[in-house]
Amino acid sequence: MPAGEAKSKRPKAGTAKKSAARKRAAQRVSLTDALAEAAWSEADAALAQALADFDESETAASKAARKDARERLGQSLSRAARKRGLSRTGELDERVTFNAGEHDLNAAVAKTPKTVRIQARGVTRGGEVLAKPRVAPVERKKRT
Repeated sequence: MPAGEAKSKRPKAGTAKKSAARKRAAQRVSLTDALAEAAWSEADAALAQALADFDESETAASKAARKDARERLGQSLSRAARKRGLSRTGELDERVTFNAGEHDLNAAVAKTPKTVRIQARGVTRGGEVLAKPRVAPVERKKRT
């Protein structure tokens, strides 16, 4: 080999060089994985706090302490749900037209009700319904 020529560098057999685009893609994937892991970790911490708040509500000595613990429990559960991307649908005690595809009826009835009252709100993530709102028939006023 003449003195002025450089020897071409070839990768060793069995090892391929990664292109710059593949390296950047690998970095994006690892960043995405790290962000997802951090989100799961935050949601786990919020859920752990909710479990501790639940225990406090169970062992509270007075009615005022139980009420306070229940409020903290609700806040902790809302925080955990938000971290997981969950949202609530419907409002408690809201009266709505019954739709069997959108509601879970909590009561056994002989006749399908037209109007129902939301007893428990539903849960969604994005456009996916994870839990339908639980409803009960609206009590009709008795005619006298």
